[in-house]
Amino acid sequence: MHQNKSKIKRNTDSKTSKSKQQVKSAPKWFYGVLIAIPIVLIIIIEIFLRVVNYGYDFTEFKLVSDYYPDKLFLNPDLPNKYFINLKNTQSTLPDGFDKVKKENAFRIFVIGGSTTAGWPYVLNASFSRHLKRRLELLYPKTPIEVINCGISAINSYTLLDFIPGILGQKPDLVLIYAGHNEYYGALGAGSSVSLGNSRTLVNTYLWLKDFRITQLLEDAITGIYGMFKSDDSVNDETKNETLMAKMIGESLIPLCSEIYKDGIEQFEGNLNDILEMLTDAGVPVLLGDLTCNTLDLKPFVSVKTDSLPPAEDIFEEAKQELSKGKIQDADSLFLYAKELDALRFRAPQKMNEIINELAKKYNISVVNIDSLFRSKSKYGIVGYNLIVDHLHPNIDGYTLIGKAYYERMEQLNYLPAGKKKNLTIEEQDSILKANFPFTRLDSVIAEMKIIKLTGAYPFVPRGTPNYKIINYPIRDLVDSLGVQVINKDVKWETAHSQLANKYYAEANYKGFINEMNAIISERPYFDEPYEYLIAKIVDKGMIDEAIPYLQKLHRFKPSYFTTKWLGQIYLSKNINDKALMYLKSAAKFSQADSQTWYNLAGAYFNNDEIDNAIIAVKKSLELNPKNKLARKFYDQLKSLKR
Repeated sequence: MHQNKSKIKRNTDSKTSKSKQQVKSAPKWFYGVLIAIPIVLIIIIEIFLRVVNYGYDFTEFKLVSDYYPDKLFLNPDLPNKYFINLKNTQSTLPDGFDKVKKENAFRIFVIGGSTTAGWPYVLNASFSRHLKRRLELLYPKTPIEVINCGISAINSYTLLDFIPGILGQKPDLVLIYAGHNEYYGALGAGSSVSLGNSRTLVNTYLWLKDFRITQLLEDAITGIYGMFKSDDSVNDETKNETLMAKMIGESLIPLCSEIYKDGIEQFEGNLNDILEMLTDAGVPVLLGDLTCNTLDLKPFVSVKTDSLPPAEDIFEEAKQELSKGKIQDADSLFLYAKELDALRFRAPQKMNEIINELAKKYNISVVNIDSLFRSKSKYGIVGYNLIVDHLHPNIDGYTLIGKAYYERMEQLNYLPAGKKKNLTIEEQDSILKANFPFTRLDSVIAEMKIIKLTGAYPFVPRGTPNYKIINYPIRDLVDSLGVQVINKDVKWETAHSQLANKYYAEANYKGFINEMNAIISERPYFDEPYEYLIAKIVDKGMIDEAIPYLQKLHRFKPSYFTTKWLGQIYLSKNINDKALMYLKSAAKFSQADSQTWYNLAGAYFNNDEIDNAIIAVKKSLELNPKNKLARKFYDQLKSLKR
């Protein structure tokens, strides 16, 4: 019996041993297949989602319209990558540039938040456009590209995510003005759109967001969450809630609190990575330090802690010191009140310290915007003289920033290689001011944006109706159109066109040109406004006024329209070499216009090319045998050959 049990035990042990050997002897490829199956499945799903065009393509720069086949723009879908669970995200600016960079082009990228974007103004008033117009004035034969990548309510996470795409577009220079949005900007430390305080987590999430399968999972989670969430949504206008209000998550961030420190570390880490990537790629960078309104804006939220006084008390003390003429003490107190403000829409001074420290580390120049604004302000304290709200500059402020960046570029020779016009800085300023493409309609639209912001939380108690909007006076058509643009009842360019046509009907041709020029300057690659303006003013005999627009249109889109008109105008002015050049081009664009051939014959004649003149006028007569002037000119030319 015992022997049988021993046999059974030996047999069992033998089987167990064989079983273990069988498990151990499974082929290695088996484990490879186990690992590969989910990876292949993920790849197949990703490919399928891209084929069916699910989700967003977050390529940074892309073609946005068949109308501009040779231009790239900042991807209009990009804000959806950063603003999580917000129905209405921010828009990108229509600042296009050549898909293939011209050999002599000078290309600048400008990155930052709403101040970089030029808020509350149109793109024409942003500091990037002030800079671009100055460079175009000084280097008329060099293609100047200043691409504004500013988006409201973004911060250093977004800017860092932009850098690889920017490096792929061969930048000659990158300008940075950023730091105010580190707390409440998208994915910021205190934002309603936040993933926590881990930079690694947030930056990994942004990398994964490029994949459609990530977007699918995110949409699924959001959809399931929405099924169990009560629909308490109310129209933002009804709630008087702006984007600024919606972005507040951890609303109160006292000085030196954990979230305060998180924002500092977030900015320092991301900016360090940005500068490291740009300098490693050999791209010059200019950093602007930050300025804001400390004189005329009391702290949004005042809190008292065991170690810190209430911000509002310090602000009131600052005003008292100022009234006594103690300017330096008042300045320090105004600054301290801003530092104590627990609603951190204005960057703490620590951000400027980081900007200067990192600039020194990477041997980068800092454009001292804050010192500049102080030098232009009463008492040396910045207020509503240059700022429209808490931190956004007014027209004068944006002009100063654009000029400051240019002057630093000039000091460091970060300039185009082409021939430069010999104009003093005063002459430049005078010309640029006289030709500023900005009208009263743009001012009204900006004013409406400001009162829409400052009439809502946090400038007034949450839930308070916006009485500034309610009581806004509509005085004339300009005000009416401005309101319609703000309410999105009329497009911005349509409003300018309507106003332009009104002025034209009233024989106010200067007003007509100004309104159309605003459209052209804002959308410089759209040919229809050029052609409309040119045709209208030429019809009124305003030839000299038409020439600059024809030349500008011809530079980026040569056509029969531009060559015909430029040739005809230069022929009438006896500028014969240019007339011949443009009319020859016009004849190549269209060989079926008898008038073009007739004008070309005249240009040949004026350039002593009689044989070519005869050929051209014969072509004109073939197309229109009844043209008596052409017949007479032909006879005269033939007589010269006898």
